[in-house]
Amino acid sequence: MPRRVAIRAALVRLGFALGRLLGPPRSRVVLATSHAAAISGNLEFIREALAAAVPRTPVAVLAHQPESGLRGLPGAALAAIRAGFELARARVSVVDDYFLPMYVAAPRPGARYVQVWHGCGAFKKFGYSTLDKTFGSNHAFVEQLAIHNNYDRCLVSAARFAPFYAEAFRQPIEKFDASLGIPRTDVFFGERRAEAERRVRGRYPATTGRRTILYAPTFRGEAITRARSPEELDLGALRQVLGEDHVVLLRQHPFVRSATAIDPALGDFVIDVSDYPDINELMLISDVLVTDYSSAIYEFALLERPMAFFAPDHAAYEAERGFYFEYQTGVPGPVFEETAALAAWLRAGQFDLERVVRFRNESFDVADGHATERFVERVVLPAIR
Repeated sequence: MPRRVAIRAALVRLGFALGRLLGPPRSRVVLATSHAAAISGNLEFIREALAAAVPRTPVAVLAHQPESGLRGLPGAALAAIRAGFELARARVSVVDDYFLPMYVAAPRPGARYVQVWHGCGAFKKFGYSTLDKTFGSNHAFVEQLAIHNNYDRCLVSAARFAPFYAEAFRQPIEKFDASLGIPRTDVFFGERRAEAERRVRGRYPATTGRRTILYAPTFRGEAITRARSPEELDLGALRQVLGEDHVVLLRQHPFVRSATAIDPALGDFVIDVSDYPDINELMLISDVLVTDYSSAIYEFALLERPMAFFAPDHAAYEAERGFYFEYQTGVPGPVFEETAALAAWLRAGQFDLERVVRFRNESFDVADGHATERFVERVVLPAIR
């Protein structure tokens, strides 16, 4: 085990021991994420629902964005101690990603750990499915520290994905629940959708009256702290073909910390929306999604709108990370390796929506705008009461 991980684990255990001194777990809820300065998506939806349903229940938010180098060590140490302390005191702890503090100390009697994961479906591989790949842990590490353990329940968007998550987490398939739905998908329904669309459209008025393309590639790199964006898509060439009746919303992956340099000449064609907190809300004003390997394809399918995949490096990405299905035939849209071909497809506007609808129906067992409500009522409230 790397020394820095061993030190972090020891600090988590220290915080956990301190939390135990205060007595048994209390009616508290922990919402925790990794590699981010704030919670979002599923966790933010759950926090809002808890504030409405049980406003007096204490909720602790654990969100820490690591910094590289020595200057990041004090913050990382404090975050590790606090994580252990809060996990020891709460009846329910909910995470949406890999979260090391959950794996280094056994849960206390009466405490429940829930994994809601940050993406729907099962697209690119993660967890134990990536052992010894360029991206992921290795066998030597997991022999010393079992990752993704201690979960009591894990959400999946459809039961057919449970075997993939069971492999990625090395957990019994019985722990995977597709009956509740995914909280973050609630934004695609009812008044919540209408309010979010008005909010996003007000922030980006240039999208009104123009076909809006959401370009949301996933990150590249063997480590999250060194994540980078792909650079193969020629936005200038795209503009020459699409013209003034199109606009591109450029959304970098949240792990990428350096802004993409946009040619000033493209100022009326490309809008950098990477700082917008919720990609699902951006989808509401987008007519087409262009991505490569992002699990955003599952949520965008709920809108039953066209998707395209710009992936000139898909063979290399397959070797680095891997997929849970055959990439070329499994994604719900055409795959392009050159900007010119993608631009021509967008300009023609001949989209196969049947493929998208089929993908949507296969990807969600429950999607009706009430997933967060069910999660709070069936998972959180029984535990804290």
